Amino acid sequence: MKATAVPQDSTTRFTGLARIYDRFRPGYPAECLSWLADTLRLGTSCHVADVGAGTGKLSEELVYEGIRTVAIEPNPDMFQVLEAKSATTSLLTAVQATAEDSTLPDASMNLITAGQSFHWFDQQRFRAECRRVLKPGGQVALLWNSRRRDSDFTQATADVFRRHISDFPGFSGDHKVSAEEFDAFFEPDGFEYREFAHDQMLTVDEFLGRNLSATYAPREGDPAYAPLVADLRRLFDEHREVDEVRFPLTTRLFLGGVGV
Repeated sequence: MKATAVPQDSTTRFTGLARIYDRFRPGYPAECLSWLADTLRLGTSCHVADVGAGTGKLSEELVYEGIRTVAIEPNPDMFQVLEAKSATTSLLTAVQATAEDSTLPDASMNLITAGQSFHWFDQQRFRAECRRVLKPGGQVALLWNSRRRDSDFTQATADVFRRHISDFPGFSGDHKVSAEEFDAFFEPDGFEYREFAHDQMLTVDEFLGRNLSATYAPREGDPAYAPLVADLRRLFDEHREVDEVRFPLTTRLFLGGVGV
């Protein structure tokens, strides 16, 4: 029996996945964050809003760079994990709000980031919110850790999901946003595009957790859950290098202004 993908409400679709998401989703490469900080001359006096922050995977990386960060996340489960992280450092503040209505003051941020989340937003409303919240000259950075779609391993993983999910939507990420939408969002300033290698070496538990953290993956108790896990284990065994498998990722960064 095949599972069906979960409903499409972007603010609730990760409900119940916060712990597995935080444990198994990757962070972002240090090279990417260093390039961003150096290019924009971000320092301790700068303020960054990380929107659609989830459990704070990108927010943590910004804080590691010494950047004062406000993390915005609407989902209660994800926000609970994020809020706990914010209690450990004065550089991170957690706010439960949406990308389109962040509750942040006007002209208060030097940079707005969105990691793994822009494709869930109402792009026009989010753009208007960015224009309201950014200081003059402020910019927006959209980031994704994207599976390399030219990889045989990525294609084989997608085939496993297609066998068990009747309306498998494909792996989410920047490819869900068209070139025209990127152009429209960053109008009139335009944007710079960068790629950073970010392959992961995963144990079988990490490989399963990474795949089961997706919103389209069946949950325990679903008839499709056990067959999917069994096929993912077989795929791991076919491709493993000793006790790990190479999970092919590229971090993609779109950086530009929105006319502020």
